[in-house]
Amino acid sequence: MSNNTKELNVKEENRNETQSLNVREAVWNQLTKKEKEHIVGIWKDASVQKITLRETMGNIKDKTFIGKEVYLVDFPSNDNPSLGGVGVYADIKTHRIIGFGYRD
Repeated sequence: MSNNTKELNVKEENRNETQSLNVREAVWNQLTKKEKEHIVGIWKDASVQKITLRETMGNIKDKTFIGKEVYLVDFPSNDNPSLGGVGVYADIKTHRIIGFGYRD
């Protein structure tokens, strides 16, 4: 692997990491005080992944994103462990919240 290729890979990793930091903070800033009551910690404690959104995955406010790739920002919660974390779906381009995952 050439130095240029290694450098490009590092830049891509840094860009992806910065993007995930940005989406976590952007989503956090859109949550209501009541929604944040179920979250342990702050936006930095969330994990982010890209998923293909399905209608059965939660309360989706913007149905135009069904079947498309979106961010799933998962905030840890200290509610009943069977509920899991607080999952929030966000638009990849704008980081706008488009729905919430079901909590069993």
